Amino acid sequence: MSKDGDAEPTDFMRRLIELRGLQRAYALFPDIVTSAFVRGRRPIAAFPEKFSATTEPAPRFSAVAEPDE
Repeated sequence: MSKDGDAEPTDFMRRLIELRGLQRAYALFPDIVTSAFVRGRRPIAAFPEKFSATTEPAPRFSAVAEPDE
């Protein structure tokens, strides 16, 4: 397995900075912007052991609008 995921994606980060218009913030505070980028890429929490894509299926679906009561 490659270790590309472990490396800091500097090229991707610089492109994202350009897209979002954060060049000035990065020029003034490169450490803060970099740490925010790294923190933002981490998952919030791990999925539960018995994770299902659909935890609660919809009881029904109808494309026809229901009348107001």
